[in-house]
Amino acid sequence: MSCTKEIEVEQPAYENKIAVDGWIEQGNFAHVILTLSSPFLTEYDSASIRNTFLNYAKVTVTTGSGDSEVLTLFRQSEFFPPFIYKTIRIKGEVGESYTLKIETMGKTVTSTTTIPSAPLVTSMRMVPASDTTGIIEAVVDDPADEVNYYYTQIKTKGMDSRYHPSAFPFTVDNTINGTSAVIHVKRSNQPDPLGIYGIDMERNLPRTEFALSDTISVKVSTIDKDSYLVLNGIFMDQLNNGNPFSFIDQKTATNITGGVGRWTGMASRATMVVYEKE
Repeated sequence: MSCTKEIEVEQPAYENKIAVDGWIEQGNFAHVILTLSSPFLTEYDSASIRNTFLNYAKVTVTTGSGDSEVLTLFRQSEFFPPFIYKTIRIKGEVGESYTLKIETMGKTVTSTTTIPSAPLVTSMRMVPASDTTGIIEAVVDDPADEVNYYYTQIKTKGMDSRYHPSAFPFTVDNTINGTSAVIHVKRSNQPDPLGIYGIDMERNLPRTEFALSDTISVKVSTIDKDSYLVLNGIFMDQLNNGNPFSFIDQKTATNITGGVGRWTGMASRATMVVYEKE
């Protein structure tokens, strides 16, 4: 009734690129994770992912005022591979710019980001979506004299080991400019490169809703335009991954010169949220 044909796809010549996952937040040290990109047909497991990590790079952060520091490599178990470069002296400051320079394998990779003013978060609460689940509403007072880009991250106590983007984590103030507006913060899974975390299967919750019994740390951040464009581009790629009706006809967004990935400055307000009946 039908026939199939086995097709062998030959991997074209591929040059690995330096992939950067880096950020600096006001009041906190810079964090940079470095890996090598892999060809599309690579089979991934813990060993192959570990082999992509770059632990022999010279990573430097320089402020707009000229202060400079070479980052130190640390072991940190909540990331995989469990290694990360950090500053131990320079911390993020609102209004400052930060240039990242990475030297490894005879290549130099650079990027510059800024930290805008922190968001004006006036309230945050869990709003029930059912008898047992809910979503979080954060109210922000948006300044009228500038374009603001908001980015929300979450960390659920007992479930997540670190902050990660919420579902649909970006809000641009083109519709809320100069007003007091609600940003909906919805649940998402902590990223897992091996696909073994499976929080949805463990908890049996609607995809974007928290349990009313959850304790959630919510971080509302402002980012500059370049950071928004690259983070939103990466988010859209992940959102469309596996959707056969979505066609991406452009390269993944990046603000890294000489490599791929992101270097993001953030100004954040963090709040612990628990549900209380009115």
